[in-house]
Amino acid sequence: MSKESHPTSRHDNNSASSQRVRKLDKIFNLFRPSSSESKAKQSHNTKATPHHPSTVSAEYNVDINHAVSTAEVKSTTSNDHPSALSAIPRLDVFPQNISPPTVPITLPNFGARIDTTPQLALCIGLLPKIGDPINQQEDLSQVLSSGTSAQLAWTNSMKQDPVEQERLRWLEARMVDEFTKDTYKNSTEIAEMVLIGPVLDNEHFRRLLSCTITAFDQAVLLDVDLLQGLVQLVQSAPSEALLPDDLVKILRILRLRLQDTHRQTSVHPFHLTLAVSRLLDVMAEHKVQDLDRVEEHEPLSGVFLGLRASSDPYLMYQACYAFQALQYVPNNESPLQAVLRHSTGVVGGLVKVSAVFKLDLGAVLQGLDELQEALGSVAGVAETVYDGTCSVLESGRGVLESLKEGLRSGKKRPWYTAIRAAYALVQAGQLKDLSVLIYEAPCRRDPLFQWGVCQLLGEIATDDIWDINVRLQVVVFLGELYKNDSLWGQDESVKSWMLNIIHQLCASTHQAVSDNALALLKDLNQDQDTATRLPYPLRNRIPLPSSSPTLARVQAIPDVDYDLHRLRLRRLEDHGRSVYIHPQAKPSLQASGDTSFPLMEKVLDFLASQRQVFLVLGDSGAGKSTFNRELEKALWKTYKKNGPIPLHISLPTIDNPAKGLIEKQLKHLKFSEDQIQELKHRQFILICDGYDESQLKVNIHTTNQFNGPEPWNVKIVISCRTQYLGQDYRSRFQPQPIDRYQSIATDLFQEAVIAAFSKAQIQQYVEEYVKKQPTVDPLRDRPSWTANEYMDKLNGIKNLIDLVSNPFLLTVALDALPSIVESNKDLSAITITRVQLYDSFVKRWYEVNRKRLEESLLSNEERNELEILIDDNFLYQGVHYQRSLAMSIFLEHAGNPIVKYTHVRDKDTWKETFFSPKGQTKLLRESSTVMRSGSFFRFLHRSLLEYFYSRTIYDPLDHDANDDYGLDEREPGPDLMTCLSRMNIVEEPSILQFLAERVDQDPSFRQQLRDAIEQSKTNASATVAAANAITILVRAGVLFNGADLCGIKIPGADVSYGQFDSAKLQGADLTGVDLSRSWLRQADLSHAQLDGVRFGELPYIKVDGTVQACAYSPDGRMLGVALWGDGLGVGIYDTSTWQRIRLITATQKVLSVAFSPDSRRIVSGDWKGMVRSWDCTSGEELLVMKGQSDFAASLAYSPCGNRIASASGQTVQLWDSLTGECIFVLEGHTYSVMSVKFSPDGRQLVSGSLDRTIRFWDSETGKPGVVFRPSWEGIYDFAISSDGRWIASGHEDGKVLLWDVVSSSPGPVLQGHTDWVRGVAFSPNGQLIASASKDRKVMLWDASTGDLISSFDGHSDSIGGVAFSPDGLTFASGSEDKTLRLWETSSSPSTIAVQNQIGDASKVAYSPDGLSIFSFVRPGFIRQGDVTTGALGSVSFELPDPESIFSLEFSPDGSRIATGCEDGSVRFWDRSTGAAGPVLEMHSSAVRLIAYSTCGHWIATCDKDMTVRLWDLRDTEQQCVLVERGVDNNDWIFDLKFSPTGHQLAVCTEAGKVWLFDPRTRVLLTSKKLMRKAIVALDYSPNGHQLSLGTWTSVALWDLQSDETSLELNVAASPVFPFGKSVAVAYSPCGQFLAYSNADYIVHLWHRHSTKGNIESWSCAAVLRVFHGFIPSLSWNPVVPTEFITASRDGSVRVWRVSSDDGAVAVKMLWGTNLRRLCTAGTVLEGVTGLSSTHQKLISQRRASDKGPSSEDD
Repeated sequence: MSKESHPTSRHDNNSASSQRVRKLDKIFNLFRPSSSESKAKQSHNTKATPHHPSTVSAEYNVDINHAVSTAEVKSTTSNDHPSALSAIPRLDVFPQNISPPTVPITLPNFGARIDTTPQLALCIGLLPKIGDPINQQEDLSQVLSSGTSAQLAWTNSMKQDPVEQERLRWLEARMVDEFTKDTYKNSTEIAEMVLIGPVLDNEHFRRLLSCTITAFDQAVLLDVDLLQGLVQLVQSAPSEALLPDDLVKILRILRLRLQDTHRQTSVHPFHLTLAVSRLLDVMAEHKVQDLDRVEEHEPLSGVFLGLRASSDPYLMYQACYAFQALQYVPNNESPLQAVLRHSTGVVGGLVKVSAVFKLDLGAVLQGLDELQEALGSVAGVAETVYDGTCSVLESGRGVLESLKEGLRSGKKRPWYTAIRAAYALVQAGQLKDLSVLIYEAPCRRDPLFQWGVCQLLGEIATDDIWDINVRLQVVVFLGELYKNDSLWGQDESVKSWMLNIIHQLCASTHQAVSDNALALLKDLNQDQDTATRLPYPLRNRIPLPSSSPTLARVQAIPDVDYDLHRLRLRRLEDHGRSVYIHPQAKPSLQASGDTSFPLMEKVLDFLASQRQVFLVLGDSGAGKSTFNRELEKALWKTYKKNGPIPLHISLPTIDNPAKGLIEKQLKHLKFSEDQIQELKHRQFILICDGYDESQLKVNIHTTNQFNGPEPWNVKIVISCRTQYLGQDYRSRFQPQPIDRYQSIATDLFQEAVIAAFSKAQIQQYVEEYVKKQPTVDPLRDRPSWTANEYMDKLNGIKNLIDLVSNPFLLTVALDALPSIVESNKDLSAITITRVQLYDSFVKRWYEVNRKRLEESLLSNEERNELEILIDDNFLYQGVHYQRSLAMSIFLEHAGNPIVKYTHVRDKDTWKETFFSPKGQTKLLRESSTVMRSGSFFRFLHRSLLEYFYSRTIYDPLDHDANDDYGLDEREPGPDLMTCLSRMNIVEEPSILQFLAERVDQDPSFRQQLRDAIEQSKTNASATVAAANAITILVRAGVLFNGADLCGIKIPGADVSYGQFDSAKLQGADLTGVDLSRSWLRQADLSHAQLDGVRFGELPYIKVDGTVQACAYSPDGRMLGVALWGDGLGVGIYDTSTWQRIRLITATQKVLSVAFSPDSRRIVSGDWKGMVRSWDCTSGEELLVMKGQSDFAASLAYSPCGNRIASASGQTVQLWDSLTGECIFVLEGHTYSVMSVKFSPDGRQLVSGSLDRTIRFWDSETGKPGVVFRPSWEGIYDFAISSDGRWIASGHEDGKVLLWDVVSSSPGPVLQGHTDWVRGVAFSPNGQLIASASKDRKVMLWDASTGDLISSFDGHSDSIGGVAFSPDGLTFASGSEDKTLRLWETSSSPSTIAVQNQIGDASKVAYSPDGLSIFSFVRPGFIRQGDVTTGALGSVSFELPDPESIFSLEFSPDGSRIATGCEDGSVRFWDRSTGAAGPVLEMHSSAVRLIAYSTCGHWIATCDKDMTVRLWDLRDTEQQCVLVERGVDNNDWIFDLKFSPTGHQLAVCTEAGKVWLFDPRTRVLLTSKKLMRKAIVALDYSPNGHQLSLGTWTSVALWDLQSDETSLELNVAASPVFPFGKSVAVAYSPCGQFLAYSNADYIVHLWHRHSTKGNIESWSCAAVLRVFHGFIPSLSWNPVVPTEFITASRDGSVRVWRVSSDDGAVAVKMLWGTNLRRLCTAGTVLEGVTGLSSTHQKLISQRRASDKGPSSEDD
């Protein structure tokens, strides 16, 4: 076989082995390839990201940053390389090649503290190179066999965690820093740095190398450890981190030190020479170029030549080795000169030798052959040695002479390359190949080769890093070479060298090595004591560090980033595996569900914006805290060094979070003062949880001075329960602007309200919940429910899906449902309330925990205590523990839900009772819903704290429910009065809700609460209990209409929205009671105490004329009003007393007013276009501005006060406010300009017109600017926000449109008004918009979202203007009804309003038995309610296509519903099921009217064409036209009714006519014109002999036997245009009463008196002025003849009872729903005390009387 074929053959034979080893190399990189080709490839692949080991190589030069090697490791046997030496007998000591030796290192837990420097080296090695993306790493799955699962998991975690990477890089940098500043560097510290050197990035490695070079150079005495450390750093250096100049510099330093070293001893020269040798090896590998021949090469050669005189063979060997290495370091000869100095064969040989560093043994041996031949002709003295012709010199002189000759000759020797190959094989673990090389190397007879091999073997045997078996094999190999190899040791110095090595091994610390070496010496007949000792240690590397002092010092450095990293890891670990679904949110409390958005996305957008505070609102259990934790988790996951720091703060755990919030939290997290000061320059994202639980009332952004002179750089995400806040809550959260002269900057604030779960989210949550449950229910011992089973129950149980629309309640429901449904299979029969869910949840919780404790390993003492608890009922004891804890938290801990307890400090306090780590207390706490975090304890959820406190007042375990819980009779606990008296719970809405549901659950509890109220009449100590009791009952919807509450004492109670119609409250103590929007109609409050009572409304101001406009003065002290009327002009009112202080009369009717910025002047614009300026104090006219040809619709002062703008006709005029001179006229509008305003900075003038445009003008030049062109109707008024960013415009079609001034784009459309919007105003802080309309309503809107906050009723005519007070607390509206009304911005709907009742109905009717009420609720719901309470019954469904329904009627028996539709059809529906019935189709237009006959056989219908049809429902084919197209096209048909017998059908018309038809014969019985005005409603008397005919202003009674009406009952003319408004008229079943409602929103009740002769007498018994919308439906109870029901378009449904005791008729309301306004009609206030003048005026205006009940007028 030719030499050229050898490598190929070997490669083919060993390809599989090569691939396997190559994979290992790529991961572990436990050797450094040394060839130039390998180096080039490594340099070319510096950006490849490696895979790394968990071990460190034997050579200790773990180049993990360059682990991806291109080296191919190939193995061969002696048979692969024929040689003349192959016949030598050999012992296969090493049967196979092995993996390179490694040091096992325990990988630390990811992110945990790194305890040792080897661990640090390993972890740093797993990092990607700086600037390289992690995802460029080779797929780890391809090399799973090379790494443990722990290593792979660690690496995967690191890939996802840039912060952990930063921490490790920080540690490596600090290690270098610490080593650099350490003046004295001991051997352990040097070993530490040698260990981490190979894995450092280039920057830190070069710093370390530079430091080490400098330390060695500056050392006075030779530091051998530092020298060896320097050499090892160079040997293991990443190729790209080591520059040729570094090597040259080190070489120069070593040369100079070697030159200066005293020669009296050979120790220092030996170490220096050894160091130079290894440095030159590295230089040869790196192909260092341009080594200066004069300055470096020749002087170093000279140093080596100077060692010829040494008699130390060890030193001489190292000198010769170094000299040979020097020959392979190119100097600055040109390539041509080098070729001339060496033969071609030598050059070729060197090319082959380069394969040494690929560890290709075949190539090595072939190259050595060629090199041997090439060098043979110039080998000099060595040639005779190879031929065996040179006699062996005594005492090793053969070696010495060879060394000296070698030093003299300056020739390259093949033994050097063979030794280099041997070291490379050992480094790769190729021990079998090493033995082949030793036996087959062509230079193996060279004593220098033998000397070097023996040294290499000795180093292996002494090195603890090698496996003990390998070390013992080496001892055997040395003996074999000594005894049996005839060519080995022919030079006695080699044998002497071998004996020295064996003697050295006898002193090994490893007993087996020592014993085997001693045995070998005996076998060789050598005496250990007489042998010459090796003067130098057999050590080729510094040992592993036994400790890590440098790392310990670095770990002690209080680095803030490291502590942040530890905080990050701790916080990420704290996040549990609870079910989490990303919540949706809506922009505000009033926003509708269709405006929702993903909350997380919105918050992340906020964090990227310039805003500073984000408020997250939500009901209890909505998931605020869970979201906060998920937000923190997301932010920590993406955290990068020097980035924003997420800081989760549970506000209740901070003592006074209003001050030093961040400092306190950081101290709690163990940051030092210095670190806190350092962090003050970083940005924080504060995630503040539990604003409500901390019971804060202040703005923590302001009180912490986050926008102060030395602010923290913060963004705040803060959460709060909605129940905790009032209307003006934003002031608690809005940041103050950085510029203290600015107003509050709304752009710095944002909010969102967590929306209720949608059905899709509930489904998703259930699916995730099921995944986390065990497959078998541990309590029921059956398979756990599937997601579908849960969803079936949630959808099947009435109203449950709506109840569980937040995460916590849903979790409670999912835990409780299996036990709830198990005992009741009929889902339709199950009714579940919130408190029932909690009851079931707690019961199941204790069942699970009891079982857990029973199966746990407990001590004997704990087992005995558990048995005691179980014997006494574990559930009862657990609940008792938690309710006692809840009570203590409220009473002893001020309601702060988080309790800190340490056993030493809190011993003998109330806390020990609940948190002691002993006995029953420990068992009860661990089985409760109380969670522990360190020394902090809290309930699993705030609502559980409130739930258990509610059980201290009422607990089903203490009442009739004992059987359900398996309880025996127990001694009764504290009585209800005691429980109610402990604490005022009026401000605890969640506790109130739990107790309110108990009221419905247990009637006895309701009675006990009533008894508590009753006791307060005589027991002064019962006031707190009574206040709590009545608050609970009102919340539960209990009515107090007609109740005897005389003398009750309920100070501080909240009875808002309570109903007290005709209640007796004489002498009651109502101090501080909240009566907002309560129903006090005809209540008797005589002699009641009313100090501090709250009504939630302000009185209005009666003025002399119609109000066209109003404006507050900038200082807030005055309100100016434009009054329309003769002799009127401008009214100025004092806002402190609301008395008029000035009336400025004008010659023309005034339309507009405006105050000057200094509040000293007011300008008015009149009907003729005149603008006048007046002195506010004196009323003196100051200026008259003429020149306008049309009315002055609007006025505005510039912010500087120098200009006045007016709108007149199609133009805008700008006037000088001091001279009255017209500066310019702005033209461009094409229709009347109705509004003009200056921008807040005064630079622009803005005008709005009926031409549907808003135009901008330059206020200095008059130059036109941007034009807004909304698509809605003309603009009547507009307003500009205080920051100038938004414009709100009011339009003719009732819409209010928001405009973004910056982008000139339209924003939300505010829809709610039904007529012209005549006034628009922004609140001073820009958060609210008030609008006033011709529809007589004022509406308050959220400016940020466009959502309606509240609608204010009270005006009876068109509203001309609206204005906010400068403090933003109130706003005023002026109307053509000659009133100014004042509204509080906090007057929003209360959350305490009763739900689940009939309301907002357009049609109501009684069931035939009088026990139920049927209603039709827009847009299309049919509902059934209880007649006594209004509570919804089981029937509730939605009609399809409700928008097409024009009319609706219930059948007399209540079984069917008939609807008249837009398409002319009449459709029937089953009232119980909603199933569709027959369809009647004959009308050609929408069916407006429907009437059922009392017998149910016929139905009459009328369409928009005035065609009346009669249908026989027994045969729907039988129908006829009674009236075709109204006979007279101008005669509008308003109503039709069947007589009680069903034998007549009456039809009334606009012309005052009444037609009577016989439905049996379809014959017109009579047609009479009875009225000169339209008859819009009619009704038959119960006996059918009389018709009541309702007009817009009266009711006429017509005896059917007469030709004319007998009596007309008149009412006051309505100021409201009546057309299109409903009029209703109805007889009571007894015929004694007649009810009538008209467009005035009033119900009149007439009473029939006994007749004398033929004269009928009726008197007005009552006038109900308590409605705020027209009454489309009025119906009497067929069973209770004095009871009737009304449905109003104000959203209310009310049931009334008429009584006539002693001849006096009284009308009392039994119940009502959606009563949205305070009612004091007929309220008696005689002798009351403490009522403020403002409230006196308010009630007086509501038609209250201090004499007694009278006709109502509200």
